[in-house]
Amino acid sequence: MKQVIFLVAVLCTYITSAQSVIEITYLDVHPAEIGKFVELHKKVTDMSQSEERTLKGQWVYRHWYGSGATIAIYDQFASAEDAVKDDLAGAFQKNYEKLSDEAKKEMDEVFSQWWAFFDGHWDEMRIIDYENYFVSKEDVDWDIPFVFVVGNYNTSGSISEMAKAYMDWQTRPLVKDGLQMGGGASAHYKGTGADVQLFGGFKNIMDFAESISTPQENPNVEARKKFWTSVSGSHEDQIYVHVGHLENGTFNLAGKDK
Repeated sequence: MKQVIFLVAVLCTYITSAQSVIEITYLDVHPAEIGKFVELHKKVTDMSQSEERTLKGQWVYRHWYGSGATIAIYDQFASAEDAVKDDLAGAFQKNYEKLSDEAKKEMDEVFSQWWAFFDGHWDEMRIIDYENYFVSKEDVDWDIPFVFVVGNYNTSGSISEMAKAYMDWQTRPLVKDGLQMGGGASAHYKGTGADVQLFGGFKNIMDFAESISTPQENPNVEARKKFWTSVSGSHEDQIYVHVGHLENGTFNLAGKDK
């Protein structure tokens, strides 16, 4: 069963400007191979870091429930131009040349296995305005295998108005008073994807389940109505788990360092 991954990984702590461009790569990795992919991805990611790269951040998620890809990689850039200019291959080659002959042979095998997982992958580019369409509790520890819940919607009206309505109805109240650690909305920019992608982070699946089963004390009925009347066609929901992110030039696996 093909499923899920990644979506806006979303940490304002690692953002350098209010608005960012996210290039998302979706992979169809067999569930039994996900651990192997993450191991290889860390090695390749660490080898491909340099001061010349325009990449500002990366978050990787694996599927837990829903439909779609099994792995999703979110690369964050300050602009679409930076996304085009980013040179992973150049940075990788620069660091590769510094290795010994024996280490090069090992890295050749790592890269070959890692790249094989990208067969049949697909991409999209989205825009996230962190100033207006992201909220978070204070002092959140995002370096955990948090649950990332995603909803993809199309609209017959304004993308910004639809996103704002959902933020006012669900995201802001749940983050302020509930178990949701943070959440927001991103807009489609390029590639195949929904107009609006809504997301929320929870410490674990129990917090998520409790959050959706507990009625809001004072629901924003007007915002809820505005959101649902702007929805066009069907939508899809997925649940992911954070497996790692780029931090200080290395790929940091989610959870306590071993």
